[in-house]
Amino acid sequence: MYNNPAMTVGGGALASTGLGLMTSVWLGLAAFAMVALGTAVMRIVPRGGNRS
Repeated sequence: MYNNPAMTVGGGALASTGLGLMTSVWLGLAAFAMVALGTAVMRIVPRGGNRS
């Protein structure tokens, strides 16, 4: 039961590295928030073009 080799092949890969499912979800949400923040800042910051 506790020494099931099939569990370590697929399902236990994240658990053996210390990353759980919720940690992966939070990391994904944080990455999405950083991309959204970057695109918002790029829209706010003025371009360096010639405006004459």
